[in-house]
Amino acid sequence: MMILSSILLVGSFLGVDSFQLPLTRRLVSPQRNKNVVSATNNGEQSTISAPSSVISPTHTSDTSSPITRRKKNNESDADTLLKFSTDVQHVLHNLRAMESDPCIPKHLMGHHSSSLSYSKTWTLDDWEFHNSRKRYFRYLKNIPHSRLMRRIMPQQVALLIWTILSVYLEDQFLSTYKPKIPLSALGTISTFVGFLLTLRSNQALSRLMEARTLWSKVILNTREMSSLIASFIYPVDKQLALMLGRHVALFGWLLKSQLRFTKKDDVVELVRTMLPNKRDADYLLSQRQKTVAVITRIRQVLAHLGKAHKLTTAEEIALDHTAHALSEAITSTGRIRASPIPTLYTSHTSRLLVFYLFCLPPALHLSGLDGIMTTVLSMVVGYAMFGLDEISHLFEQPFRVIPMHQMSKRSMQAVTDCFTCRPPALEGEQFGEDEEDKLAQRDLTSYWSNTDMAQVSDNLME
Repeated sequence: MMILSSILLVGSFLGVDSFQLPLTRRLVSPQRNKNVVSATNNGEQSTISAPSSVISPTHTSDTSSPITRRKKNNESDADTLLKFSTDVQHVLHNLRAMESDPCIPKHLMGHHSSSLSYSKTWTLDDWEFHNSRKRYFRYLKNIPHSRLMRRIMPQQVALLIWTILSVYLEDQFLSTYKPKIPLSALGTISTFVGFLLTLRSNQALSRLMEARTLWSKVILNTREMSSLIASFIYPVDKQLALMLGRHVALFGWLLKSQLRFTKKDDVVELVRTMLPNKRDADYLLSQRQKTVAVITRIRQVLAHLGKAHKLTTAEEIALDHTAHALSEAITSTGRIRASPIPTLYTSHTSRLLVFYLFCLPPALHLSGLDGIMTTVLSMVVGYAMFGLDEISHLFEQPFRVIPMHQMSKRSMQAVTDCFTCRPPALEGEQFGEDEEDKLAQRDLTSYWSNTDMAQVSDNLME
């Protein structure tokens, strides 16, 4: 051992590393991670560390930790405004590209795309055509093609058969003695029938207006929610903000599916497109009320950011108030869908209407009118009363006629605009240095229509 120490000391004085390197290699070869112990001239022990090139062989494999690799994967899978805009474009131009709602029956939409209907959003040209002075001639000319006429045609045919039969029976069997049926008594009944039909039609129209107002609030509140998210959450956590933006953009489509009694798989592709995270999509699709799941997700993020002190109390209150408004829209629309006009009122009106129209043809013919006039008057009265009754039944369930398809598209566009159409920075305001912040608005608004902006703006009425 003394001889070995002397050799190492001589080598160190001479500045020759060749003495140390071979010996060190031989000493550390059994155990590369242990240090070599030697003695100094004073008999003290010192430690001679092997070079790193000797202890650890050179290799090119990735030595990063699992956390670092996970962060790199998350960065590659991170959501961006451009991805959000591209997914919205795919929904609006491919999955839901049709202008009219395919779920609305033909007798409500009309057979032509230019037909005026409450089941689509109107443009300025539609209003000009609707208010034209030629509308009287147009309506008279289109009576054979009337959607309402087709709806009440079975009732009118039954009334026509009964009118002809009653006139024939009176002429054949009551030629010598014709009893008189006072029209004043029948007129009293007609007053009650007209009043009941008018009241029922007013109730149906009020339900229609309430449902339409609620859907306007859906567009308003989804836009307000996305605006608050873009203003308060996006600057502090972009990934959570974009995740919430995607959920809010789906809210209109989910509410439409819930109110229209559509199949479960109607929104599967839509949800999978807008929620690229499989866990988010699976959770939403597995819920009984998908709209409520969106509200739950929003409040979950608010609670998380509030505990992390990333939102002020005023910001939390504003966001939670808007979430409550969306939740209220779910409950209010569900109430209209689940509760019709009282059926006792409807059945009484229908029975009284049938009784009146049953007595009308014999009363008219026995009052002195011939068969032709009796038939004509009976059919005109039947058209008026059957038509009013049918209108009240159509509007009683307003979600069959409301243009929820177009309004869901408007809601999705409004939500996305809040993220992609940010106003210019104020003096002293600082934005992030991300690459997507440097993108022009034209690059982020590819979901807009390719038509002239004047037409697009005119067609965004809510």
